[in-house]
Amino acid sequence: MQQLIEGGFLERWANLRFASRRRQAGRFTGSHASPRAGMSVEFADYREYVPGDDFRYVDWNLYGRLDRLLVKTFVQEVDVPVYFLLDVSGSMRLGTPQKAHYGAQLVLALSYLALRSLDRVGVFPFSDRPLDSAPPRQGMTQFSAILRLLSGIDPDGRTSISEGVAGFLSHTRETGLVVLVSDFLCDDDLRDPLARLRHRGDEVIAIQVLDREDIDPSIAGQVHFVDVETSDRVNLAVGSSTLDAYRRRFEGFQTSLRNAFLQRGIPLFLAPTDRPLETLIHQDLRAGGILE
Repeated sequence: MQQLIEGGFLERWANLRFASRRRQAGRFTGSHASPRAGMSVEFADYREYVPGDDFRYVDWNLYGRLDRLLVKTFVQEVDVPVYFLLDVSGSMRLGTPQKAHYGAQLVLALSYLALRSLDRVGVFPFSDRPLDSAPPRQGMTQFSAILRLLSGIDPDGRTSISEGVAGFLSHTRETGLVVLVSDFLCDDDLRDPLARLRHRGDEVIAIQVLDREDIDPSIAGQVHFVDVETSDRVNLAVGSSTLDAYRRRFEGFQTSLRNAFLQRGIPLFLAPTDRPLETLIHQDLRAGGILE
Protein backbone atom coordinates (compact mmCIF):
# COMPACT_ATOMS: atom_id res chain seq x y z
CA MET A 1 0.00 0.00 0.00
CA GLN A 2 1.22 3.52 -0.79
CA GLN A 3 2.49 5.76 2.00
CA LEU A 4 -0.20 6.54 4.57
CA ILE A 5 1.37 9.54 6.31
CA GLU A 6 2.44 12.68 4.50
CA GLY A 7 3.71 16.01 5.81
CA GLY A 8 1.45 17.55 8.45
CA PHE A 9 -0.91 14.54 8.48
CA LEU A 10 -1.21 14.28 12.26
CA GLU A 11 -1.43 18.04 12.86
CA ARG A 12 -4.66 18.19 10.86
CA TRP A 13 -6.61 16.47 13.62
CA ALA A 14 -5.53 18.63 16.57
CA ASN A 15 -8.12 19.49 19.23
CA LEU A 16 -10.59 16.76 18.23
CA ARG A 17 -11.67 13.73 20.23
CA PHE A 18 -14.42 11.11 20.22
CA ALA A 19 -17.67 12.17 21.84
CA SER A 20 -18.94 8.97 23.46
CA ARG A 21 -22.72 9.07 23.70
CA ARG A 22 -22.98 6.84 26.76
CA ARG A 23 -21.01 6.43 29.95
CA GLN A 24 -18.28 3.84 29.73
CA ALA A 25 -16.65 1.68 32.38
CA GLY A 26 -13.06 1.57 31.25
CA ARG A 27 -10.03 0.33 33.14
CA PHE A 28 -7.47 3.14 32.96
CA THR A 29 -7.37 6.89 33.43
CA GLY A 30 -8.64 8.70 30.35
CA SER A 31 -10.99 11.42 29.21
CA HIS A 32 -14.45 9.83 29.16
CA ALA A 33 -17.07 9.70 31.89
CA SER A 34 -17.71 6.46 33.77
CA PRO A 35 -20.47 5.64 36.26
CA ARG A 36 -18.00 4.29 38.81
CA ALA A 37 -17.98 6.05 42.16
CA GLY A 38 -14.74 7.52 43.44
CA MET A 39 -12.62 10.61 43.79
CA SER A 40 -13.22 13.03 40.91
CA VAL A 41 -13.77 16.68 40.13
CA GLU A 42 -17.24 15.94 38.73
CA PHE A 43 -20.06 15.32 41.22
CA ALA A 44 -22.59 12.73 40.00
CA ASP A 45 -25.34 11.97 42.55
CA TYR A 46 -26.24 10.93 46.09
CA ARG A 47 -27.00 7.49 47.46
CA GLU A 48 -27.91 6.13 50.88
CA TYR A 49 -25.03 5.47 53.29
CA VAL A 50 -24.24 1.80 53.90
CA PRO A 51 -21.88 0.50 56.62
CA GLY A 52 -18.32 0.62 55.39
CA ASP A 53 -18.70 3.80 53.29
CA ASP A 54 -16.04 6.47 53.77
CA PHE A 55 -17.42 9.19 56.09
CA ARG A 56 -15.48 11.80 54.10
CA TYR A 57 -18.11 11.49 51.36
CA VAL A 58 -21.12 11.94 53.63
CA ASP A 59 -22.93 15.23 52.97
CA TRP A 60 -23.26 16.54 56.53
CA ASN A 61 -25.23 19.60 55.45
CA LEU A 62 -27.96 17.33 54.04
CA TYR A 63 -27.78 15.19 57.18
CA GLY A 64 -28.50 18.27 59.28
CA ARG A 65 -31.54 19.18 57.14
CA LEU A 66 -32.96 15.75 56.35
CA ASP A 67 -31.62 13.58 59.18
CA ARG A 68 -30.44 11.09 56.53
CA LEU A 69 -26.92 9.87 55.79
CA LEU A 70 -26.34 10.44 52.08
CA VAL A 71 -23.03 9.73 50.37
CA LYS A 72 -21.77 11.76 47.43
CA THR A 73 -20.83 9.81 44.32
CA PHE A 74 -18.62 11.09 41.54
CA VAL A 75 -17.97 10.47 37.89
CA GLN A 76 -14.52 9.03 37.30
CA GLU A 77 -12.74 9.92 34.08
CA VAL A 78 -11.58 6.71 32.35
CA ASP A 79 -10.46 5.51 28.96
CA VAL A 80 -12.80 3.99 26.39
CA PRO A 81 -11.63 1.09 24.24
CA VAL A 82 -11.92 2.18 20.61
CA TYR A 83 -11.98 -0.66 18.11
CA PHE A 84 -11.59 -0.23 14.35
CA LEU A 85 -12.84 -2.98 12.05
CA LEU A 86 -11.42 -2.27 8.59
CA ASP A 87 -12.58 -4.13 5.47
CA VAL A 88 -9.51 -5.16 3.43
CA SER A 89 -11.27 -7.46 0.95
CA GLY A 90 -10.61 -7.45 -2.78
CA SER A 91 -13.28 -4.85 -3.55
CA MET A 92 -11.42 -2.36 -1.35
CA ARG A 93 -8.50 -2.58 -3.81
CA LEU A 94 -10.53 -0.61 -6.36
CA GLY A 95 -10.86 3.14 -6.74
CA THR A 96 -8.72 6.23 -7.14
CA PRO A 97 -7.36 6.42 -4.51
CA GLN A 98 -7.87 2.82 -3.45
CA LYS A 99 -10.76 2.45 -1.04
CA ALA A 100 -8.43 0.44 1.21
CA HIS A 101 -5.91 3.30 1.25
CA TYR A 102 -8.59 5.89 2.05
CA GLY A 103 -10.03 3.64 4.77
CA ALA A 104 -6.58 2.99 6.25
CA GLN A 105 -5.82 6.72 6.38
CA LEU A 106 -9.18 7.33 8.05
CA VAL A 107 -8.52 4.63 10.65
CA LEU A 108 -5.03 5.99 11.24
CA ALA A 109 -6.30 9.54 11.79
CA LEU A 110 -9.09 8.45 14.14
CA SER A 111 -6.70 6.15 16.02
CA TYR A 112 -4.42 9.12 16.60
CA LEU A 113 -7.31 11.14 18.04
CA ALA A 114 -8.28 8.34 20.41
CA LEU A 115 -4.70 7.69 21.55
CA ARG A 116 -4.21 11.41 22.25
CA SER A 117 -7.24 11.15 24.57
CA LEU A 118 -5.49 8.29 26.42
CA ASP A 119 -7.93 5.71 25.07
CA ARG A 120 -6.93 2.18 24.21
CA VAL A 121 -7.10 1.57 20.47
CA GLY A 122 -7.29 -1.72 18.61
CA VAL A 123 -7.40 -2.31 14.83
CA PHE A 124 -8.90 -5.45 13.32
CA PRO A 125 -8.62 -5.74 9.51
CA PHE A 126 -10.98 -8.34 8.02
CA SER A 127 -12.11 -10.05 4.83
CA ASP A 128 -13.37 -13.65 4.80
CA ARG A 129 -10.26 -15.08 6.47
CA PRO A 130 -8.23 -14.54 9.67
CA LEU A 131 -5.85 -11.57 9.48
CA ASP A 132 -3.25 -9.97 11.72
CA SER A 133 -4.58 -7.33 14.11
CA ALA A 134 -3.36 -4.79 16.65
CA PRO A 135 -4.94 -5.60 20.06
CA PRO A 136 -6.10 -2.54 22.04
CA ARG A 137 -3.38 -0.66 23.88
CA GLN A 138 -2.67 2.88 25.04
CA GLY A 139 0.18 5.18 24.08
CA MET A 140 1.87 6.44 20.96
CA THR A 141 3.88 3.23 20.59
CA GLN A 142 0.50 1.73 19.69
CA PHE A 143 0.18 4.31 16.92
CA SER A 144 3.44 3.02 15.43
CA ALA A 145 2.13 -0.55 15.63
CA ILE A 146 -1.11 0.46 13.88
CA LEU A 147 0.84 2.31 11.18
CA ARG A 148 2.95 -0.79 10.50
CA LEU A 149 -0.14 -2.99 10.36
CA LEU A 150 -2.04 -0.74 7.97
CA SER A 151 0.99 -0.09 5.76
CA GLY A 152 1.31 -3.83 5.14
CA ILE A 153 -2.27 -4.35 3.99
CA ASP A 154 -2.78 -6.07 0.63
CA PRO A 155 -6.54 -6.11 -0.06
CA ASP A 156 -7.73 -9.58 -1.00
CA GLY A 157 -10.51 -12.08 -0.37
CA ARG A 158 -14.24 -11.56 -0.16
CA THR A 159 -16.12 -9.05 1.96
CA SER A 160 -17.64 -10.74 5.00
CA ILE A 161 -18.98 -8.49 7.72
CA SER A 162 -20.12 -11.59 9.61
CA GLU A 163 -16.60 -13.08 9.63
CA GLY A 164 -15.07 -9.74 10.58
CA VAL A 165 -17.41 -9.21 13.54
CA ALA A 166 -17.13 -12.83 14.70
CA GLY A 167 -13.33 -12.66 14.66
CA PHE A 168 -13.33 -9.35 16.50
CA LEU A 169 -15.69 -10.60 19.22
CA SER A 170 -13.59 -13.72 19.72
CA HIS A 171 -10.50 -11.57 20.44
CA THR A 172 -12.10 -8.96 22.73
CA ARG A 173 -14.13 -9.13 25.91
CA GLU A 174 -14.58 -5.48 26.90
CA THR A 175 -17.29 -3.34 25.35
CA GLY A 176 -16.29 -0.07 23.73
CA LEU A 177 -16.69 2.10 20.68
CA VAL A 178 -16.63 0.07 17.45
CA VAL A 179 -15.95 1.90 14.19
CA LEU A 180 -16.82 -0.35 11.24
CA VAL A 181 -15.20 0.81 7.97
CA SER A 182 -16.18 -0.97 4.73
CA ASP A 183 -17.69 -0.43 1.31
CA PHE A 184 -20.43 -2.89 2.42
CA LEU A 185 -20.65 -4.17 -1.17
CA CYS A 186 -21.52 -7.72 -0.21
CA ASP A 187 -24.44 -10.10 0.08
CA ASP A 188 -24.07 -10.47 3.85
CA ASP A 189 -27.17 -10.35 6.01
CA LEU A 190 -26.06 -7.61 8.41
CA ARG A 191 -28.74 -8.30 10.99
CA ASP A 192 -26.83 -10.97 12.90
CA PRO A 193 -23.38 -9.29 13.15
CA LEU A 194 -24.91 -5.94 14.08
CA ALA A 195 -27.17 -7.59 16.64
CA ARG A 196 -24.18 -9.38 18.18
CA LEU A 197 -22.32 -6.09 18.61
CA ARG A 198 -25.31 -4.31 20.08
CA HIS A 199 -26.17 -7.26 22.35
CA ARG A 200 -22.68 -7.17 23.85
CA GLY A 201 -23.18 -3.48 24.60
CA ASP A 202 -20.79 -1.92 22.11
CA GLU A 203 -21.45 1.54 20.72
CA VAL A 204 -21.20 1.19 16.93
CA ILE A 205 -20.43 3.66 14.14
CA ALA A 206 -20.40 2.65 10.46
CA ILE A 207 -18.46 4.45 7.72
CA GLN A 208 -19.04 3.40 4.11
CA VAL A 209 -16.04 4.05 1.87
CA LEU A 210 -16.97 4.15 -1.83
CA ASP A 211 -15.27 5.18 -5.03
CA ARG A 212 -17.14 7.67 -7.20
CA GLU A 213 -17.45 4.95 -9.86
CA ASP A 214 -19.33 2.82 -7.32
CA ILE A 215 -21.85 5.61 -6.91
CA ASP A 216 -22.13 6.99 -10.44
CA PRO A 217 -20.23 4.93 -13.03
CA SER A 218 -19.07 6.68 -16.19
CA ILE A 219 -18.12 3.64 -18.30
CA ALA A 220 -19.73 3.00 -21.67
CA GLY A 221 -19.44 0.65 -24.62
CA GLN A 222 -18.48 -3.01 -24.71
CA VAL A 223 -16.92 -3.77 -21.31
CA HIS A 224 -15.27 -6.90 -19.93
CA PHE A 225 -16.05 -7.08 -16.20
CA VAL A 226 -14.04 -9.11 -13.69
CA ASP A 227 -15.28 -9.57 -10.11
CA VAL A 228 -12.21 -8.81 -7.99
CA GLU A 229 -13.45 -11.03 -5.15
CA THR A 230 -14.71 -14.10 -7.06
CA SER A 231 -12.89 -13.73 -10.42
CA ASP A 232 -16.25 -14.18 -12.21
CA ARG A 233 -16.21 -12.61 -15.68
CA VAL A 234 -18.87 -11.20 -17.94
CA ASN A 235 -18.98 -9.18 -21.16
CA LEU A 236 -21.59 -6.46 -21.23
CA ALA A 237 -22.62 -3.68 -23.60
CA VAL A 238 -23.01 -0.63 -21.36
CA GLY A 239 -25.30 2.15 -22.50
CA SER A 240 -27.50 4.75 -20.89
CA SER A 241 -30.26 2.25 -20.04
CA THR A 242 -27.74 -0.06 -18.35
CA LEU A 243 -26.34 2.81 -16.30
CA ASP A 244 -29.84 3.95 -15.32
CA ALA A 245 -30.67 0.42 -14.17
CA TYR A 246 -27.45 0.27 -12.16
CA ARG A 247 -28.19 3.58 -10.44
CA ARG A 248 -31.67 2.38 -9.47
CA ARG A 249 -30.27 -0.87 -8.07
CA PHE A 250 -27.53 1.01 -6.25
CA GLU A 251 -29.97 3.46 -4.65
CA GLY A 252 -32.16 0.55 -3.56
CA PHE A 253 -29.13 -1.16 -2.05
CA GLN A 254 -28.14 2.02 -0.19
CA THR A 255 -31.66 2.47 1.16
CA SER A 256 -31.67 -1.09 2.52
CA LEU A 257 -28.23 -0.58 4.03
CA ARG A 258 -29.22 2.66 5.76
CA ASN A 259 -32.35 1.03 7.15
CA ALA A 260 -30.37 -1.93 8.51
CA PHE A 261 -28.20 0.43 10.54
CA LEU A 262 -31.00 2.83 11.44
CA GLN A 263 -33.11 0.03 12.92
CA ARG A 264 -30.27 -0.70 15.35
CA GLY A 265 -29.53 2.91 16.22
CA ILE A 266 -26.20 2.88 14.38
CA PRO A 267 -25.15 6.03 12.46
CA LEU A 268 -23.92 5.40 8.92
CA PHE A 269 -21.61 7.91 7.21
CA LEU A 270 -20.92 7.88 3.47
CA ALA A 271 -17.26 8.54 2.65
CA PRO A 272 -16.59 8.84 -1.10
CA THR A 273 -12.85 8.63 -1.74
CA ASP A 274 -12.92 11.94 -3.63
CA ARG A 275 -14.14 13.68 -0.47
CA PRO A 276 -11.09 15.12 1.33
CA LEU A 277 -10.36 13.30 4.56
CA GLU A 278 -10.21 16.63 6.41
CA THR A 279 -13.77 17.42 5.29
CA LEU A 280 -15.07 14.02 6.35
CA ILE A 281 -13.46 14.28 9.79
CA HIS A 282 -13.85 17.97 10.59
CA GLN A 283 -17.32 18.42 9.11
CA ASP A 284 -19.23 15.17 8.70
CA LEU A 285 -18.12 13.33 11.85
CA ARG A 286 -18.33 16.46 13.99
CA ALA A 287 -21.78 17.35 12.64
CA GLY A 288 -22.86 13.77 13.34
CA GLY A 289 -21.80 14.07 16.98
CA ILE A 290 -19.03 11.48 16.66
CA LEU A 291 -16.18 13.94 17.29
CA GLU A 292 -16.02 17.10 19.33
